[in-house]
Amino acid sequence: MILNKLESKICYEYNDINLLKLALTHKSSNNTFNNERLEFLGDSVLNSVISDYLYSNFPQEKEGLLTRMRSFLVKGDTLTKKATELGLQDFIKLSKGTANLTQQRKHSILEGSLESIIGSVYIDGGWKEANKIVLNLFKKELSNIKPNQEFRDSKTELQEILQSRKMDIPKYITNQSKNGFSCEITLDSKKFKAKGVSKRVAEIATAKKALVHLKSNHNG
Repeated sequence: MILNKLESKICYEYNDINLLKLALTHKSSNNTFNNERLEFLGDSVLNSVISDYLYSNFPQEKEGLLTRMRSFLVKGDTLTKKATELGLQDFIKLSKGTANLTQQRKHSILEGSLESIIGSVYIDGGWKEANKIVLNLFKKELSNIKPNQEFRDSKTELQEILQSRKMDIPKYITNQSKNGFSCEITLDSKKFKAKGVSKRVAEIATAKKALVHLKSNHNG
């Protein structure tokens, strides 16, 4: 059965395979039998598992830093990457009308499906099994994360620096095409442009270019 491949990828064998089927059923395919409730549950389970890991492994760090570390670990880009690595795009049940979805919407569906799977494992096998698959999925990220690294993205960092210097926050102008998103901002009368697979990625990439300019021309 094709779902056996996915079970193998997440290292979990379901007692009730219908829970996995439900986790992979998008609302566009079935308005009543879909993964929305499991996504809601899985989001909470994911955050709880990561919170528990950070609390246990970083006993000296304060709540504010732990919160930023957790947000960094479970951000949408990471969930999309994990879902893609699992090949969820080949398993998700969508309606035929979703064939021409934007890249951003596709990513959102992947994120939600991953959270739904986590929720379904929690229902099927309990906290212990859900905890196990989350820690396994995020093994690389958890092993690499350090309290002294930068958890702000470039857009947030740029905004904070500009606010501290009482400079105007630039307006992000984004455009969408079939290849993704492009973004442009103006800072110090200079234009900075970048592209990305989502609006957020394009904005962050653009802000990163502006940051380089800002730090090199305004004494860091």
